[in-house]
Amino acid sequence: MELPSVNSEAKDPLGHIKLAVGEFAKSSGFYKGLFEQLGYKQISDKESSAGWVSSAGLGIWVAQAEVSDYPYRHSAPGLHHLCLKAESPEQVDNIHDFLVEEDSHIFSPPRHYPEYTNIYYAVFFADPDGIKLEVAYY
Repeated sequence: MELPSVNSEAKDPLGHIKLAVGEFAKSSGFYKGLFEQLGYKQISDKESSAGWVSSAGLGIWVAQAEVSDYPYRHSAPGLHHLCLKAESPEQVDNIHDFLVEEDSHIFSPPRHYPEYTNIYYAVFFADPDGIKLEVAYY
């Protein structure tokens, strides 16, 4: 049996993620700044949705939520947190500086997490809706 062909150029097996947000205008500005820091390329910019792609091929879409009275609650069923990989510990620090400028909620400032790996270095923070995000080098 012959297997179907796949895109051998794809580096990221995840594909893409779509995040529904409460205020698209506010969130799209936040994510645009974050993704610029990470070197993601914007591939879509519409009235109520936008998309970016990492150099490894991970697509992240941000779109206006259709239901507005259902707030995100960390550790409830659903997304616990989303980790985005950094290219260096310095990039993690630069993201932290960006987050401070944006007055974002920081769960944990940049630090080493030797309990994960001997080089794990990360910052944990919230997007404008409170969705927990992480940028990590490992």
